[in-house]
Amino acid sequence: MPPVRTLGQLLEDEHLLTWIRDAVGGLHAYAAAGAEKQGKRLAMAVTCTGCTAKKTCCHSKVVARLYEGILVASDLVAAGRDTPELREQLRAAAEAMETTPPRDWRRPCVFLDERERCTVYAVRPVPCGAVLVYTNPTLCTTRAAPIKAYIPNEEYAAATAFEEQFRERFALRKKVGRRYLGVLPRMVLVALEAWHRTDFRDYLRQLSWPSDEDIEQQRA
Repeated sequence: MPPVRTLGQLLEDEHLLTWIRDAVGGLHAYAAAGAEKQGKRLAMAVTCTGCTAKKTCCHSKVVARLYEGILVASDLVAAGRDTPELREQLRAAAEAMETTPPRDWRRPCVFLDERERCTVYAVRPVPCGAVLVYTNPTLCTTRAAPIKAYIPNEEYAAATAFEEQFRERFALRKKVGRRYLGVLPRMVLVALEAWHRTDFRDYLRQLSWPSDEDIEQQRA
């Protein structure tokens, strides 16, 4: 009979965090290479790496997959940052984000520090690392002129395909038309709440996961 393990123990015993980290990191690298290639055609360089402007990209609504939430949660647990206070911050941010249209959401990410630095940068989800711009970073805030950006369609498709592999490895099944994703703070909170549970599969299955139509409304 297989051992009864918590989500955290399963991740460690089966080296699944490394598997997820490599997949997400690979998509970041693929996006960076794609942006550089497109930039050469446009005769423009990606400006994000040297950005000193307000981090408007970290004030946007981010929809992430559960495995991305697990990756961020692993970083928080390892750093001793999983506290009741943080969970309340995540819950409040998730509830506010879920009830606000993307075009109206302009609040700093819960993981952004006072210096506007991402405190989970090494484990950031694909939407945070795959959208890269060529124009002056200040335009992301002022919108004073058109923004030229790399659109990572292939990367998003690959991230969705990896979700299928993730469900298989974790023995998670979904209801027809439902997917394990939502706004970033919700996904991280769900992962933290499941971390020390041995019944984490039942816990995850019973949550109200969005349909594809719900997801498109979140992103519209």
